[in-house]
Amino acid sequence: MKQYYIRWISLSVIMIYGIVSFFAHADNLNVSQFFKEDFAKNPSVTMVAFSGDQTAWKGLTLYKSVSVSGDSAKADEIARNVRKDGAKAEFKETSFKDGKLYFGFYGLGGDGENRKYLFYLDLRPKGKDKTTLVYIEGNWTPEEVKRMITKKIK
Repeated sequence: MKQYYIRWISLSVIMIYGIVSFFAHADNLNVSQFFKEDFAKNPSVTMVAFSGDQTAWKGLTLYKSVSVSGDSAKADEIARNVRKDGAKAEFKETSFKDGKLYFGFYGLGGDGENRKYLFYLDLRPKGKDKTTLVYIEGNWTPEEVKRMITKKIK
């Protein structure tokens, strides 16, 4: 009988690990490459990331932003990948200038504290050489995310 419980517990642990791994990798976004340390080592890139206790008081679980200044090739690469991820979004608000993505706000799904959002702003059409990408997870509505982000970029 004891061996039965050990097998059952082992099988349960394996199944739980598999489910958690699946959902952890289900978010395989094209833009995730821009939030890695290798990308941030470039002098034209500024990255900010908060998680855990740093965001819990605000109702977020994760906040990542990356800005590129003075490197059009990198900014264009970000735009291409944002558009790919945006094509799979549950909802989106976008604006284009001269045929290029200028603004993008995307709801990537999730419930409660697992809601995921992507925000993109390219200021190059306005004469400023800066592109910003923000990824947020948390228990915020789309309206709350937009309010927070527009305060940060003003």
